[in-house]
Amino acid sequence: MKLNKLKFLSYTPGVLLLGLLVISTQLTAKPPVLSKHGIRSNVLWPIYPGGKFRFSYRGSFHGNEDLRTEILFGVSHGVPEPRPTEGVFTETSGVLGIRQFIYSPWHFEVNAAYGRGSLSKAVSPGLLNPRTLGLAQTDVQYLVWDEALRRRNYSSVDLEVMGLVGYEWKLGEHLSLDLQAGAAKVVSKSNPWPLYLDADRIRLTKEGIIPVGVVNLTYWF
Repeated sequence: MKLNKLKFLSYTPGVLLLGLLVISTQLTAKPPVLSKHGIRSNVLWPIYPGGKFRFSYRGSFHGNEDLRTEILFGVSHGVPEPRPTEGVFTETSGVLGIRQFIYSPWHFEVNAAYGRGSLSKAVSPGLLNPRTLGLAQTDVQYLVWDEALRRRNYSSVDLEVMGLVGYEWKLGEHLSLDLQAGAAKVVSKSNPWPLYLDADRIRLTKEGIIPVGVVNLTYWF
């Protein structure tokens, strides 16, 4: 569930923001005329940061295109991903959200992903960690055993909340494309595991707000 702080879209939000600024002259443009039902796919995340897939159903509440409101139901899955400051992470979750257009192709969206995150081969403190140094000074055999014990597996039920602003283009009768930029945060974990500040694994940190960029392709029917 949690997005990788070290590499996840480190520059993509800036690129997307630039794209949104380029089309800002179209603020007075009419919202796209879309069908009532659609299936969207996040086509960016499987490529960058890679291995993360998200699909959602989009359904309109009403027929007012100027203030179109949509409900979103979806699924999200991430393949096992090695993380230097955590371990090998994977997740599967359900997604619920709402999208609101405001008299233009511009919209804002809020969604929540709730599901299970798993961490295997959890990393242990680095060699310069005070705990590691203390063990090395007392008993090397105990240090090796302690290292093995700390490489445990975790399973947690997580809740992640994401807020996005975006712009949508209609590509044809059955297709549309939208760019979104925003932020996400894991707000709840049933079984949290240690998060280190960097690859040296000396100082612990907490879940933070992560910048997010999204490219969605929707098929309408």
